[in-house]
Amino acid sequence: MKVQLKSSVRALACVLTMWSANAVFAADAPVAVVNGVSIAARLMDRNVEANVAQGQKDTPELRAALKQELVARELMTQEAQKRGLDKLPTTQDALMAMRQNLLIELVLNDEFTKNPISEAELKTEYERQVKALKAAGDLQQFQISTIVLATEADARSVMTAMRSGQAFDDLAKSRSMDPSKDKGGDLGWFLPDQIAPAISNVVVNLAPGAVSAAPIQVGPYWHVVKLAGKRPYQVPGFDESKNLLQSAVVQNRRTALLKKLTDAAVVK
Repeated sequence: MKVQLKSSVRALACVLTMWSANAVFAADAPVAVVNGVSIAARLMDRNVEANVAQGQKDTPELRAALKQELVARELMTQEAQKRGLDKLPTTQDALMAMRQNLLIELVLNDEFTKNPISEAELKTEYERQVKALKAAGDLQQFQISTIVLATEADARSVMTAMRSGQAFDDLAKSRSMDPSKDKGGDLGWFLPDQIAPAISNVVVNLAPGAVSAAPIQVGPYWHVVKLAGKRPYQVPGFDESKNLLQSAVVQNRRTALLKKLTDAAVVK
């Protein structure tokens, strides 16, 4: 399995590349020269590859548009440098964070390219998770609906409206800030440890169809929560769990690599 760079990290990589294109690609033939600064053909090729990967065709028109974009970016970069913005501490800190994020993703890519996740490794992780679930006893899944609001006063207003006869689903569609409003607030089915403790501690004690007695604060927002349903948890099969298993293995490997590096590091 190859770990894919996150889109945000790709964007950061692009920013870093643009910022230092003349240093990184100095040996390449330029696709353009902007105020004496060369834009390497290899940079153009990478942008073409990215666009082709998204379904576009490699045409002269595409390359002309990309060249125009590269020139525009270089001009804006030069202007930022002319104004000394690249020397600001905040800029330097941001670039350092970008560089670190990019290199972390590259290390993980390299790790999984050299040691791909095997079917056997996924099955081992699946068996470990199934064993842990069985050890936890009879598990229940809860179907949760929520109306998310900005303030406690707004949440109490919604609860007053429900007491006067307005339906939870209708109030979710008209008042909730969450994307789930389009489905009447339905979030789906969860195990208790898969949701915020402030919510799970309430829903496990609700009867199906019941609504929380008071608004629940999670972070900066307030929730009016309804338990739409309850059922025994059925362990999913191996094949339908593969995506989640891959994520778990990636996290396990990342943790193991970090422990190895930490144990070998000299930190003062």
